[in-house]
Amino acid sequence: MHIGIPKENGTTNLERRAILLPKEVSKLVEAGHHVFVEKGLGKGIYVNDEEYKEAGAVLTVSKRDIFNRSIVVKLKPPLPQEFKLLNNNLLFSMFHAEQNPHYVRALHERKAKAIAMELIRNRAGERLVQCSRISGEQGMIMAFYLAEKSPSDCNCLVLGYGDISSGALKVAFSLGANVKILRKGEYKHIKKLLRNKDIVVNGIQWPKEKRKKREYLITRDMLSLLNKGAIIVDLSVDFPNPIECCRPSPHNKPVYTVDGVRCMSIYGYPRLVPISSSKRYSNQILPILLKIASTSLDKLPKSIKDAIIDPANFRPHPAQKQTGSFDVQEILSPKAMQRIKKFNLSKGEGA
Repeated sequence: MHIGIPKENGTTNLERRAILLPKEVSKLVEAGHHVFVEKGLGKGIYVNDEEYKEAGAVLTVSKRDIFNRSIVVKLKPPLPQEFKLLNNNLLFSMFHAEQNPHYVRALHERKAKAIAMELIRNRAGERLVQCSRISGEQGMIMAFYLAEKSPSDCNCLVLGYGDISSGALKVAFSLGANVKILRKGEYKHIKKLLRNKDIVVNGIQWPKEKRKKREYLITRDMLSLLNKGAIIVDLSVDFPNPIECCRPSPHNKPVYTVDGVRCMSIYGYPRLVPISSSKRYSNQILPILLKIASTSLDKLPKSIKDAIIDPANFRPHPAQKQTGSFDVQEILSPKAMQRIKKFNLSKGEGA
């Protein structure tokens, strides 16, 4: 199979990650596949082109040459001009089709299909391609940086204790912060628990029905209960989410202020540590890609087959139906932008 790996330019040219590293590329070549890498793929994480060449990849400067291959492997969805280079082939990337129907239309126009990385799950429903704990760790590190206090002087409230929250908790506990984990049974005491907090971290996946009704766990009027200079870090990056003042923020302007409280809700926290997240993604991707490259789509394991996006008969994945999440990370769809514009932050500074 011919596999093309383009650079991760992203919408703001801030993306430095590489979806596959030379070690994993060599495994693909050993398995008999032909791998084509766009020059400069690993530059942002200090991996030079020669390392990919030594791994057996063919280097090219032509994006068309990359996007015409049988399988195109990319961490983030293609840019509009990159979608136009697809040609009756298969894209393997993060995709978030339900939130971004224009991606599906672009596939249809190019007679292409996709396998959405974020939809590949094991029998327990856990994502096989993810950096949840890294997201939690980086969000917590950013919170301590913004707090302008020693971690041991910070009172933290962490909403939830799943994978993404566990990363934040690991950092907070290791640095000696005073941490309270909010459990579902304690929601009714939220006002009391918010008092005198320096940092609030959200790791809750808010139910779809609460999103529709615009129900919040932490309303805007509760922000006054926090300490002066308080920080809110949203790790789930769902919209709407349990905290009324939260809305997506880009990497180049990650922090905004609402009623004196600084908030951050970045699409793609793992991008803050491109070396570590590239290594993790590359390890996760390899066995899945080997299976995809050696098996026809109709004979793939159910976990992968369920992640296929076929524009001809596209149906939302059950996991996306359940969450209704706007987990599109750096790339904001027009629909998402419209919802953000409607969100009332009229009294916030720098919103």
